[in-house]
Order: sequence, then structure tokens, then C-alpha cells
Amino acid sequence: MMDIFAEPSATNIAWHWVSAVLPPDGSSPWGRTLQVFTSVLGFLASLGLAYSVISGIVQSAYTGKVLGDRWHQIWSPLRIIVGIGLLVPLPTTGFSSVHYILRDVVARGGINVADATWNTFVGVIAGKDGMPIVPVSETGSTVAMAILRHEVCAAVYNQGGSMWGWEQRLPDPAGLNADGVTVWNYGATCGRLAYTFPEGRANFSNARRSAVAEIVSAFRAEAARYAELAAHTSGISSAEGAKNAISTKVLSATLVQDIRAAGAKFDAAIVAATKAEVASMDMTSRSKLVEAAKQDGFLTAGMYWRALAQISELTTSLTNERPDVTLPRTDGDFGQAIERAFSALALQVSGEAERVNLTANDFASAGDETADFLTRLLGNVARDMAEWAGSSGSEGDAMAGLVSSGHAMIAGAWGIIAAGAGAAALAGNAVTRFFGAAGVDWLLDWSKYVVGALMLIGSIRAYIIPMMPFVFVFMSGMAILASLMEAMIALPLWAMKWMKLDNGGDFAGESVRMGLLLTVNIALRPVLAVLALSAAYPVFDATLGTLDRLFATAFLGQTGGHVVGLVGILVMTAMHMYLTWYACMKGFGQIWTLPDRVLAWTGQAGTGGEANLTSGAFGGMLALAGRGNLPKTGLTAALKKGGRK
Repeated sequence: MMDIFAEPSATNIAWHWVSAVLPPDGSSPWGRTLQVFTSVLGFLASLGLAYSVISGIVQSAYTGKVLGDRWHQIWSPLRIIVGIGLLVPLPTTGFSSVHYILRDVVARGGINVADATWNTFVGVIAGKDGMPIVPVSETGSTVAMAILRHEVCAAVYNQGGSMWGWEQRLPDPAGLNADGVTVWNYGATCGRLAYTFPEGRANFSNARRSAVAEIVSAFRAEAARYAELAAHTSGISSAEGAKNAISTKVLSATLVQDIRAAGAKFDAAIVAATKAEVASMDMTSRSKLVEAAKQDGFLTAGMYWRALAQISELTTSLTNERPDVTLPRTDGDFGQAIERAFSALALQVSGEAERVNLTANDFASAGDETADFLTRLLGNVARDMAEWAGSSGSEGDAMAGLVSSGHAMIAGAWGIIAAGAGAAALAGNAVTRFFGAAGVDWLLDWSKYVVGALMLIGSIRAYIIPMMPFVFVFMSGMAILASLMEAMIALPLWAMKWMKLDNGGDFAGESVRMGLLLTVNIALRPVLAVLALSAAYPVFDATLGTLDRLFATAFLGQTGGHVVGLVGILVMTAMHMYLTWYACMKGFGQIWTLPDRVLAWTGQAGTGGEANLTSGAFGGMLALAGRGNLPKTGLTAALKKGGRK
């Protein structure tokens, strides 16, 4: 059990910031300066107290009741005592008691809770358990269903071929390792299933291979039922027929349950193998992350994004890998019998489905029908290339794909600059003779827009967005420090409100409740920022992963009947960048907006203003960046010099 009010370590950054505002030993010119302010407030409060005492005496004499009917006989005196105790400055330091409560109770407690929350998050991911940020996919049922279809196909094929001496050799349940993959090959008609063999992960690969072998062995006998059914009947075409086949024990009555049980067992085996694999991965570096998080505190949370994401990706890349499946064919030998068996299987199994992948060409096919032959040909190729280029292909770590694509854009921009430099160098030779110096100049002028767009978007993807967690956490820390500075000045004024003779029936009257809520809000700001960051990890990965997977297909699917060119790709990239930035602002932006909004749940408006403050700061930053241009490359000048002598 943690001690909420224990003093944080000397290396804790947040506590170091708090100590700068209110030093532990009280030796600060700030305290002496504040003493003047609190002394004046104390004098004014004494005048108000004298007036309240006189009013109380008059009311008591008038009504014959202590403090009369207007003020509470118990709470009112207690409030005055509390107000005096909170307000009067200590002669040795100049700070009041309320300032020490702010530091040693509110700030210290808030920092300790936030640190404990952050240490738990880091420890769970980087510790020995290696729990991933993004939940692992439960694909066992899908794998089991795919294996069953292959086994059914092979059983039907061999049943039909037995009359002719044909036989498709069934794969070993453990599969076959070849060229870095483990393959279960069912022949040209019945397809195959394959998993990659991760380099250096032999134990995990063997465990997954054994898990698949169990499913293959379990369903091989089940597949023989469908072979008999397809060979001796015309198939099953209705749910009633499937029901009769089950009642007569021609088909299994527990097939769906068996598929799901096999899938669950497969998922459990994969998770166990992954944990064992991750536990052996570079524990020294990961333990340093955990220890550094404990020493530095929650204000360094933004630095951990890529490290924690990469550790998590080690887990998700293993557990979430989908098998490479070549589907069985029903247009070859014994295709009708195989089709009958699959129809019976489909009627019996309704809960498990094959994964369907749609491409941009599928959406654009109707528009392409009205186009000419060349447009249809080039349109399909252009959309395939743009769709491939528009997706990172990174599963489990969307930020990694974002960073990689950003660096690729920057490299492409430099490549265009290098090509332009080459054109400028040859401006007096072959290029000029072919295009003319003015033509080369005109082309290079247009290339500036392409280079500028690639540089800008690439820099945002590769450098700015990966730094956003750190920026947001730092801004949140500054907002917390600003709230403490504000409270240092406001709390003496708030203490004076305690000395007012309130007519409420509670100890904390209406005049001081808002101050109590704001004090609680200050204490909650650190942990709210950490909770927002912790939630933003999986949310950003999920939203960006979805955007990365769907956006290129959605954009290019609207281009039926047309060829997507450079302008279309640039527009697609710019729109994707805007949505990525929006996801970043909405996801990680909660780090600063959440503390500002939390009071709304108590019926009060937030007063921290971090949302408006930070939005204004970002707006100013972008406006300032928009006023500048890329450094001039000198290509045009070189062209003019080289081509117009």
C-alpha cells in the first residue's frame, strides 16, 4: 500500500517544480514577498472579524439567542477559527498554513497518486509480464475454421479420387518448415495455410506449430464425415436437412462448440508462448525503463511512447499474426462434391466466417465499366499502387508506420531536389536542347509545390506527431504548476471567506465550496493527465490503425472511371495527414483538456483553461510556421546561370 503523503524522491521532477514554488525549508524570497500580502489580508480580516463580533453581539442581545437567528451557533465560530488558522503567516518563512497544506497534502498527494499510476502502467508493459498496450486479437476460431475447410476439401478430394487411384497426400499435423515459413499444404485444389517463422523465435514458433497440429488432428476425423456425405448424397440445401443430418449422427452435433473450444485453446497457447518469449527479451533495458519511471515521476511519461509501443509491438506482432491462407477451389477436380461439402458445412456453422478483404478497385468497378480500355487498365494499376503507398502495413504499432512513412516522404523530397539539381547542372546541355531552358525552369518551379508538400507532411509524420505525447505532458505539467502558483495567491483570499459569518447549515458554506472544489481539482490534475495518456496509447493506435487501413481504399474507391495521378495522391496524403493530426489532437489532447473539464461533472465550470491555452499556442505555432517557406535550393538560379549565358 502506497503512502500518499510520503515525500517524493529528490529526483522526482514534479516535486522539484513544486519545491521551486514552495521550498520545503521555507527559505525563499517569494515567501517574504507573500508575507506582505498575507499580513495585509490578515489586518483586513481582523477588521471584518471585529465587525462580525459586534454584529453577533447585537443579534444575540436582540433575539436572546447566541448569534441570533441568522448564523449557526456552532459552525460559524468554527469557520472563523479555521479561517484565522489558514490565513495568518508564519513569522519564520512568510508562508501561511494554507500554503503548507497546498504543498504537503494537495500537491504531494496528487504527485504520489500520479506516480503510482504511471509506474503501474510502465511496469505492466515493460515488466516481466509484457502485457501489450493493444489487446491481442482472438483469431483462434478463424484459424480453426480455415483448417477445417482445408481438411474437408482434402477428405472429399481423396474420397472421390479413390475410385481412380488419385490421392492428395495430407500434410503432417505439425506442418513443414520451408524457406522461413511453416506450411500445411493440401495441394493445388485444396490450397494451403502458412505461418511465418520469426527469426530467433524458435520456441514461440514451435509452440504455435503444436497448437495448429492439435487443431489439424482434431478436425481430420471430423472432415471424413463431410467426405461421406458429399460422396453418397446430393448434399444438404436447407437448415432442416442439416438438422436431420445431425440427428442421425451423420454430422457432429457439437461442431460449433468444438470450433470455438479449439480456437480458445489455440489463443491461450499463443498467449502463453508469447509471454514466455517476451519475458526473455532484453530484461535489462526494460527494467531500466521501470526504474527510471519511478525515479523521475510522471512528468517524463511523454518520453516513453516509442519505447513502450515497441515493447508492446513485440507481443502483438507475435499474437496477432494472421495465417497466409490459399483458399480451396471448387472449379477443379471433384469441384461439385467439394461444393456440396462446403454447403453442408456452411449450413451447420453460422458463427464463424471467412475474412473478406475489399480493395479500392472493388469500390470503383462500377465507374470503370463506363470508361475506355486504357483508363480501366491504368486506373486499376494506379489505384493498386496508391493504395499500397497510402498504407503503412504496420499492425500493432500504428505510430511506427507513421514515422516510417514520414521519413520516406522526406527522402522522396530530397530525391526530387537531387533530380532538380541534376537538371540544373545539365541545363546548358541535353536537357536544355530537349525542353529549352525556359521549359526546365518552368518544371522546376512546379516541383517546389511537390517538394514543399512532401517535406511538410513528412516532417509532421516523422518528427512532430511522435513528439506530441511529450509536448502534451509537459504542457499539462506547466498547467499544474501554474495552478499551484495561482492557488498560492488565491488561497489567502479564500481563507478570508472562512471568516465570514455564513448563514449555511454546513461547516463549508456556499462562499468557500468553490475553493474546495478547485483545491481538489489541483490534486487530481496529475493523475488525470496520466490516466488520459494511458488511455491515449491504445486509442490512438486503434484509430490510426483503422484510418491507415481504410482511408486509401475509401479515397481511391471514389475514382471509378478515372486514373489517379500525382495530384490525387498528394490530395489523398494531405487529407490523411489532417485526419491523423485530428486523431492526435483528440486522443493525446485529453492530457490537457481532461483536468480542465473534470469540474463539469461536479456541476461547476472548469477554470484552468488548459484547452484554450494550448489550442491558442498551437494555433500561433502553426500560423508562424505558415509564414515561412522552405529554404531556397538555388536550383532556379543555377538553371538561369547555366542555361542563359
